[in-house]
Amino acid sequence: MRPISRRRLLAGATGAALATVTVGCSSSGDSDQQGPSGLTFSYLRPTWGPATYTKDGPYELELERQAGVSVDVQIIPVIDYNTKINTILASGDLPDVLWAPGPSSGVWAEAQAEGAFLAIDEQLEKHPAVKAAVPESIWARIKDAEGATYFVPNLIWPQVPFFMFARTDLLESAGIDEPTTLEQFVDTLAAVKKAYPDHIPFTMGYEWHTKELATSFGVSKSGWEPSQGDPNQLDPWFVKEREVDLYFWLQDLHRKGLLDPDYGVNKEPNLSTNKFKANKAVFAIENWAVFPDLVANLKKAAPKGTVGVLDPLGEGAGSRPVFPIDRGFYISAKMADPEAFFDFLEWTLTEGSDFRRYGIEGKTYTVVDGKKAPIQDTDRETAFQTPQLEPLSFIGPFSEKLDWEQLGLSYASAKLDDKFDYIRGKFEAYIGTEYPDFRNPTVLSPTEAADGTRLTQDYLQKVTESCIINHDLSRTDWTTAVEKWKAAGGNKIIDEVNQLQTDKSRPDYTNS
Repeated sequence: MRPISRRRLLAGATGAALATVTVGCSSSGDSDQQGPSGLTFSYLRPTWGPATYTKDGPYELELERQAGVSVDVQIIPVIDYNTKINTILASGDLPDVLWAPGPSSGVWAEAQAEGAFLAIDEQLEKHPAVKAAVPESIWARIKDAEGATYFVPNLIWPQVPFFMFARTDLLESAGIDEPTTLEQFVDTLAAVKKAYPDHIPFTMGYEWHTKELATSFGVSKSGWEPSQGDPNQLDPWFVKEREVDLYFWLQDLHRKGLLDPDYGVNKEPNLSTNKFKANKAVFAIENWAVFPDLVANLKKAAPKGTVGVLDPLGEGAGSRPVFPIDRGFYISAKMADPEAFFDFLEWTLTEGSDFRRYGIEGKTYTVVDGKKAPIQDTDRETAFQTPQLEPLSFIGPFSEKLDWEQLGLSYASAKLDDKFDYIRGKFEAYIGTEYPDFRNPTVLSPTEAADGTRLTQDYLQKVTESCIINHDLSRTDWTTAVEKWKAAGGNKIIDEVNQLQTDKSRPDYTNS
C-alpha cells in the first residue's frame, strides 16, 4: 500500500492537529513512525459491550499516531441503535462514516438511492486490500441495480452458535444431571430453583439469544423457511407454528419463575452474561466465544465455580447459521476526503494489520513462543479493555473470522488450555445440524422497503416483543395481530419476496 500522503491528509483535515502520545510499552507496527497531522473524520457505530468508551484513551491515541488520522468517535448502544439512527438519517446531518445494516434494510436502501452515501467502486479499485478483505460473492450481492457499490460490509463467520452455558459445580453439588432434551431442561430448571432459591435458574439477553434453542423446535430463528408441502413458498418467521411454540414455551418458563424476571424489562444486551459472571444465574445463553471471559469473571464472584456447555437440546437440534454480513458502514457523500479514509482502511489491512488485530504489546497481547496471544480483558488495564477498543474497530478480512490457531493461543493466555478441545468439540456439536434462513436478505420487497417498519410497529411488535413477559397474551392474540399485518400489506410483502427471490434453495453460507 502507498503511504497516506501528507498532502492529501492535510487537504482533508477538518480538525485540530493530532496529538502524539508515547505509550509505556512497545507496540505492533512501526512504533517510531509518527503519523502526520491530517485526516479527521467522524465515526458513528453501535457498541455491543458497555458504553463506557472514553475519548483520547491511550489505545486511541496510539492508533491515531501510527495511522496519521484523528477519529471523532460517536457511539450508541446496539440496543438503541436502530431507533436513534433513524433520527440522524432524517436530519440529513450525517457523520463521515456510519454503521448500518446496509442495503438489505429498506430505510438504508432508500437513503442510499437518494444520494446520502458515496459510491465506493473507484476507491475499492485503488485500495486492493480493502477489496480483497471481502469475498467477491459478497461484493456482488450488495451492488445496486446499476451495479454500483456503496456499502462496506463487516463480515462474520456464518457459524456463530449461542451456547447454553451452565454452572456445572452447582449442578453437581445438588445432584442434578445435565439435561439433554427440552422436557428435561424444564425439569432441571425447576430442580435448580428449588436447590438454589437465591439464583436465577435461566437467563438470556434478548430473543436472538434463542437462535440455537429454536432449532430444538425444528425452526430457523427469525428466518423465512419453505411452507410445509410447498418448497417454492417462503413464509416469514412469525407465521411458523413451531417458532410461535418457542415464544409461548418461553412465556411459560417466565410465568413459572424459571426465566429471569428482568428479561424484557432490562434492555441491556449483556444481561445474561453479566448475571452469569456475577454468580447470579445457573444457566445462561451467550455467544460461544465468551467462554474465557465468563470463566475469568466468574472466578472473582465464585472462586470454585465451574462452567460447562450443554449439547443442543434434543435429537436434530443444532445451530442457526447467519448471513455472513453483520452490519458494516457507509461513507457520507459529503465527506471531504474519502480517499484519505480509504488510505487509512488500507493501512489497517496492510502495515497496520498487526495493530488492528493485536493492539499494543504488554497491554492487549503478549508474545508466546514467538506468536502474539491476546490478553484477556480481565487481565488488562481498564484503558485497554474491549469497551475502549471496540468503538475504534472497522473491518477485518474474512480469513480471520474463525482462526482456531489464534483461539488456541487465547485459551493458553487465559490458562484454559485444558478447555480448548472441550469448547471446540461443543462448537462442532452445535454446527453439525444447521437451520438456515432461506430468505436472501439482499432481495427487497418494495412494499417492505417503503412501509415495512410501520407495519411491524403497528401490528407485530405488540405481540412479538411482549409475548414472553406478558402472561395474558394468548396464541389467539398472536394470530390476530399477524392477520391484521397481512391485511394491511403483509400479504403483499410475502408475495413480493416470493416473486423476486427466484432461488429458494437451501443456502450454504459456510461453504460458499
